[in-house]
Amino acid sequence: MALDSLPNRPLAHDDVAVLDAAGAFAAVRPVNAFHFPERDTQLVTALILVTGTGLRAVEYDPTTREWTVVRTEALDDPDGLEDVPDDLLAAVQGELEDRVEEMQDAGVVGQPAARDGDVEVRDATSLGTVLYEQYTDGD
Repeated sequence: MALDSLPNRPLAHDDVAVLDAAGAFAAVRPVNAFHFPERDTQLVTALILVTGTGLRAVEYDPTTREWTVVRTEALDDPDGLEDVPDDLLAAVQGELEDRVEEMQDAGVVGQPAARDGDVEVRDATSLGTVLYEQYTDGD
């Protein structure tokens, strides 16, 4: 299921902060990002979104240029990440990271280069180049 409330491109960390502050979601947590050292940019490709009714795990698909909901969990009126059980949050984050590891195993993306808080950061690869081109399309 596509998520139309997000732009049809990957998100920079500033975009994630704006999305979190906008109040459309109770909380926004980035999970996976690609790092572009020469541009001092990280592009986020997976998010955990907490809504008034639950949690949504979403990932960006550069082939369709859409954010897709890959998992939903009902929760009783959460106000933020603190209302999501730790084991559920860890499981959902792990699933999103596993999906990127599958691309790593296929040689599409590189290994994680670092962690930035809860975000697994990978150096840009050929996929990263596509992500960056899609991110800058509107510029």
